[in-house]
Amino acid sequence: MRADAAARAALLTPMAKAYSTDIGNEVAYLGVQVHGGMGFIEETGAAQHYRDARITAIYEGTNGIQAIDLVTRKLAANGGAAVWTLLDELSATVKQVEASNDPGFGTTGTKLREALGALTRTSKWLLERVASAPSDALAGATPYLQQFGATLGGCLLASEALAAKAEGNAEAARYVALARFFAENITVQAEALERTVTESAESVAAADAVLLG
Repeated sequence: MRADAAARAALLTPMAKAYSTDIGNEVAYLGVQVHGGMGFIEETGAAQHYRDARITAIYEGTNGIQAIDLVTRKLAANGGAAVWTLLDELSATVKQVEASNDPGFGTTGTKLREALGALTRTSKWLLERVASAPSDALAGATPYLQQFGATLGGCLLASEALAAKAEGNAEAARYVALARFFAENITVQAEALERTVTESAESVAAADAVLLG
């Protein structure tokens, strides 16, 4: 059990660090944007938040390095055992969403199931390439982390919404609405990111050859 817990913590570390800080940068960017030109004026405080958020993707291991660590070490460990275990748990959550028949979830169940399918296929593809074609695996590391984060985030928000409903939480509808928004607007990116990982390695190598040649 202790080994399993350590493997789970190791797997989640790069996603918790990189995906959350990327989102933090996006939120801070939007904070500047909604202020218009005033977003660059120090009195609003928005510019300071943006500067503060930007460093989070750099220290404690830049997010690019976190993505490489996810693919080459965390995914590759024990044949991907930690990943398959986690995906099985997420699949169980999706089944609960689908079984709830709550119209508030909209197409959350379908979107999460499609994302899990894409993430599973991408994980298998990368696991093969880590050993046989490591450059291809490295080329897809960052979009893989984004795909994993978007899928995991959608499933965890759905799990939180299900728990709120089960507990009779007065705010349950808000949790459901948030889970639906994330699934239908963010998690849906998973299928496109699958194609980025599995079909773009050659273009990345070609760009390197041209730009560095």
